[in-house]
Formats: sequence, C-alpha cells, structure tokens
Amino acid sequence: MSNIPEDLVMNVLSRLRVKSLLRFRSVSKSWRTLIDSPTFIKMHMERSMKIGSTVEVIHRRNLKKFYSLHLDLSGNPVRDPEELPHPFGYRYDLEDSVVFEIHLVGSCNGVLCFVDSARRIVLWNLATRKYFEIQYLRIETPKFANFYYLVNYGFGYDCVTDDYKVIRLITTYNGISECYLVEVYSLKSDSWTRFEDLVGNTYRDNHGILVSGALHWIRDDNESPIVAFDLTEEEFNVVPCPDLSGRHCWKNLGIVRGCLCFFCDYPMLHAELWVMKDHGIKESWTKVFTESKSPIHYMRPIDHSKSKITVVSEVNNKKLAWCNFEQKSITNNAPIRYINTICAVRSLEACANYDSLVGTSWKRHDGIARSSTKKSCKEF
Repeated sequence: MSNIPEDLVMNVLSRLRVKSLLRFRSVSKSWRTLIDSPTFIKMHMERSMKIGSTVEVIHRRNLKKFYSLHLDLSGNPVRDPEELPHPFGYRYDLEDSVVFEIHLVGSCNGVLCFVDSARRIVLWNLATRKYFEIQYLRIETPKFANFYYLVNYGFGYDCVTDDYKVIRLITTYNGISECYLVEVYSLKSDSWTRFEDLVGNTYRDNHGILVSGALHWIRDDNESPIVAFDLTEEEFNVVPCPDLSGRHCWKNLGIVRGCLCFFCDYPMLHAELWVMKDHGIKESWTKVFTESKSPIHYMRPIDHSKSKITVVSEVNNKKLAWCNFEQKSITNNAPIRYINTICAVRSLEACANYDSLVGTSWKRHDGIARSSTKKSCKEF
C-alpha cells in the first residue's frame, strides 16, 4: 500500500462513512495521520455535506434525554428515533443524581454544543462518540446586578482561523440598570476572552444562528432587532431587517438553504417568513409567505431536503415538520407534514447533524479557565 499515491488514498477514503474511517485508523500510522489531518477532515466534511444520503436531526425529549431522527432527502423518516448516549457522560446516568436541565444550543460541521443548567459546556461529535468538555468559566457580573441575569449562547466555526468558538451573551439586571457582557471561547487556544460591549437586550433562550461566518440573535429593539457577531473579527454588527407590516410581533431566526430567515408572528392577525438571499443586504430580503390567522406562532427552519423545496423546521416549540415554502400558504395547500419525534413536551430543541471527523483526538478535559479582557469591539 506504500506505493499508492497519497492523493488517491485521500480521494478514496474521503468517500467513506466515519464509522469505517475510525476502523481504518488502525491500518497503519500513515493512515491514522492522514485521517486525523485537518486537510482530510475538511475534505471529508465537504463531501459528506454534498452527497449525504440522510438528514439527521437531533432533538430533546425531556430535561436530559436526546434522540436522533434520520430522514431521507425526500423528507421521510428512515427509522424510528434513536435515544443517544448522554452528552455529559456518566454523571447523568445515575438515577439518584441531581437532575440538571440540558440544552442543545447549536451545531456546526457535525459537532453539537450542549449546555447544562450548571453552565457546563460540552462539544460532542455524535459520529465519533468523542466529546470535549470546555473549561469552566464562572460568570462574573457587576456588583450592582444583585437581582438576576440572563445568558444566551452561540456556537460556530471560524473558517479564517480554523477555530471553533462558543459565545456567551450575558445580560444583567437590578431593576433599574442593565449591563451587557460578551464572552468568547476559542477551542484552538483553549481560553476565554471577555469583552466589555453593548449588544442590546437579547431574548431568553435565543440561541445564535450561524450564517456567513457570523452568529445572529434577536434583541429587544424594534428598529434593529437582529445583531450578528462576526466570528473572525469578533465584533458585533446590526443586520438590517425586512420591512415589516407592523412593529409589535413575535420574532425568531432560522436558516433556509444557507440563508438567514426571519419569522414574525402578529398574534390574531397573520404570520410572515422572510429569507435574506444576500447576507447583509436589506434589499435581498424576500417574503416566502404571509398567512392570515396562522396556526403557526413559531417557526425555526433547520435543514432542507435534496430538492431544497421542503425544509425541516421547529414548529410552535413542540413539533418538527417538513414545510414546503413554494406553496406560499400554510393552511390552504397543506404544505406542512409533521414528523413523528415521540417528543411530547412543552418545548423542543433541535438541530441538523452531519457525518464528521472533527475532534477525533478529543479527550476528557477539566481545568481552571484562563481568560483575558478586551474593550468593546464596536458600539452600536
């Protein structure tokens, strides 16, 4: 095998599933080095996303159980939902252990990001079953913030620096004053950076949406409700929102075919879904549908089928559904097909997952956090 050109070996191996590649790492030291190399991992990931045969959706059933649902690219379930091993490991396997609520806050390149109610963060590759526990950083709030604080998370990949980053947006209150802090964890440097920045009040449980190298959140600002954190520059920018038919509506973000989408519900009136086809350009917002007296009050598109006509979405925080956006109507032409997720709870957290080799060398990590502080990158 030593006479086979490495380019040919890479080309062949990059077409295989992760399960097979993990076995082939034992063939030889050269193969292990090749399969673990950043170049090969990127090549395999790009190919998996292009030719993948299924869409894998991870969703939460209750406080601490997660399931994997495989859908074919026409939108049909391949098999029943499968319960996943716990992302935080053995500590949650004990029946008499303290129950920590766990949230799925994002996914990128086959890596899932989980946060529990103790503020512990784990990056988990479902394909390799490897996980990385991010070093804990205690949330430090100003002395005046003696009432409470809210934390919003985001997770994404910076293609310029080849780095995975976790973002924490912290909003503190004391009934009169507010303070906004931003903390960024870099997997490459294994350290946190704290920014003293004004980002505006974000909504509770509003996890960042990764589009075009930036994480997006909704904040309490009717004029400029969308903010984006550029993962490379590590600065915030305001993203122009579409021309809405009214100011007072429930808003949330999602992703459709790689584009940022904006859903707004005007209670008792109608719902709208917009897609930004050219990121950052206000004029590129396109209205996908408007529905009067819509039965859907919340929609977050997650991933699309092979035809790109149907999109799997969270609906009303309780269900997953395939939505056909080309029909321009939710109720009249019945473009929504609900997916059996065995998930009968008051809320739903879901994201797409892909066959990926990212983190093949991860090991259990515990430690004392290192951090540095920077001044505001950009003020609004």
